Amino acid sequence: MYRFIMNKPIQFINRKKELEFLENQIKKPASFVVIYGRRRVGKSELIKQFIKNKKAIYLLSTQEVEKELIGSFSAEVAGYFKDSALKVNPFSQFKQLAEYLKEKDIADFILVIDEFPYLVDANKAIPSILQKYWDTHFSSAGIHIILCGSSIGAMETEVLGRKSPLYGRRTGQWKVDPLPFTEFVKFFPDIEFEKLIEFYSITGGIPLYILEFDGTKTVYENARTAIAARGSLLYQETDIILKEELREPKTYFSILKEISAGKNTLNELSNALGVERTALMRYLNTLEELDLIGLIKPITSEEKSRNTNYILKDNYFKFWFGFIYPFIKDLDSFIFDGFERNFKENFNTYVGKQFEIVCAEAVKLTNPINSTNIGKWWGAYRDTETKDRNIAEIDIISINEQTKEILFVECKWKEKVNARKILVDLKEKAKFVQWNNEKRIEHYTIFAKSFKEKITEPDLVLFELEDLEKIIKEGERAQYQNPVISTIALDTERVPKIT
Repeated sequence: MYRFIMNKPIQFINRKKELEFLENQIKKPASFVVIYGRRRVGKSELIKQFIKNKKAIYLLSTQEVEKELIGSFSAEVAGYFKDSALKVNPFSQFKQLAEYLKEKDIADFILVIDEFPYLVDANKAIPSILQKYWDTHFSSAGIHIILCGSSIGAMETEVLGRKSPLYGRRTGQWKVDPLPFTEFVKFFPDIEFEKLIEFYSITGGIPLYILEFDGTKTVYENARTAIAARGSLLYQETDIILKEELREPKTYFSILKEISAGKNTLNELSNALGVERTALMRYLNTLEELDLIGLIKPITSEEKSRNTNYILKDNYFKFWFGFIYPFIKDLDSFIFDGFERNFKENFNTYVGKQFEIVCAEAVKLTNPINSTNIGKWWGAYRDTETKDRNIAEIDIISINEQTKEILFVECKWKEKVNARKILVDLKEKAKFVQWNNEKRIEHYTIFAKSFKEKITEPDLVLFELEDLEKIIKEGERAQYQNPVISTIALDTERVPKIT
């Protein structure tokens, strides 16, 4: 399926589960569906693909007063029902639109209202009006309503929250997530795998960002023209998203900047920002809801463990704060020297951390120990000789509580890696992981661009880029030891601190 974006044919990729969910919803006598997720993730395109060749009206809310907004809705409705009178005399209130639809044959008809929070901003009574018509007519008339919104907080308050008049009316909801790397690669079917990982390290799985990259250019050329160049679509994307979503964008910007700079614990952030911990938690929770940050802890830690760290989740935000923001004054004047120097010196190291995300997807697909419990691990230990307090970290760990199997994974974004040395170090760090130490079965995996020597050891699997590419592109057909497909949530970032 293709659409034209900026005069380029763009294939609609993946979203099979989302489309299947929507198809199942409209099989019901009537449905009231909520679609939400962060901006730019592809919600609108998903819905447009879904309603193709169906009886449907797509209404896009904008930041206008109700009269103008409903006037634009009227034009869409008039076009669908071929109502010339409505074109001349449009509605001025949402209630009039609802009353109009009430009189029509709307069985198996799909009504989409995109950016629903903007409509509510225009008239706070909209949820109550919609609830009334759903209860008294729409639910029995066979209509299918889809409400979509980018403001996750507003959608949860105005639609999903217990205090909303629409609470309890929905028949289903779906949070649209960024595309995984397995789907990202389909945007660039003809470029080398290493370059794909570099691209993904910047754009992540956000379709709008992906479409700004040109597969014929180098990663640096793309980063410079699509993000670092003043006036480019993504140059001020960080500011735009925060201003669209939040009432105090400066405070949230400062939090993201400090997390990017390595302030990952609540105490560190509180001290750096001069904000009390209790007040800071409100801001952090909001950023979590927006999927811009995540809270991680060692996989083996207890549920209430305080050994937690905040990380940036979005690859674009990671790149922007690490490579654009430090040179923003120069870039405003089209001076790229500092940006270019920093990129050449530090980008490979940066990609190394995002490489862990790709490796995690490979572990998810191959699932060698039949486990859905996958995450990071870090912990403090005392050096037996110096008595110094050190920190050990393992990139990925997967554990199976039933079989007592544990998989230790290291990810090295380097050529000609010494696998034997990495394995020795990994086994040494594994000793500090307190989890069924007396009876567990240990497995080891190392990912790298390439290895100096492909060694053979019991319970060890080595993956070079060509092996990893096969797993990612074969997806569910990938073979490892125990090809069971699972779902995981893993956030990878800089080495967390122990507090």
